[in-house]
Amino acid sequence: MATLTMDTICGHVNKVTAKSEGMVTHVSIETTCPKIKNWGTEFDLPMEQIMDNRNETLESKLQTFPLTPTCFVPALVMNVVWMENGMIAKSLVKSKNPIKIEFED
Repeated sequence: MATLTMDTICGHVNKVTAKSEGMVTHVSIETTCPKIKNWGTEFDLPMEQIMDNRNETLESKLQTFPLTPTCFVPALVMNVVWMENGMIAKSLVKSKNPIKIEFED
């Protein structure tokens, strides 16, 4: 199981957990954001969508419940799913902790 937590620019906290279960990865999101709660906090991603640049599940969710273009949660989901499936090394993620965005004026 892999988990990443992110405090976002909008002030919401999102904790995404992924667990590989054969040919699908189950995603669970704990969030303070009402838009993400509507978008979906429990869903499965099939392996073929994890490997592809076009993820039909996430695209469908974004069409049904649009998020702002600046929302980090879809990218956070894919990072956790890739981590869970060995496509991003957990040690690499740990070495980059905390991941941050810096404002430069």
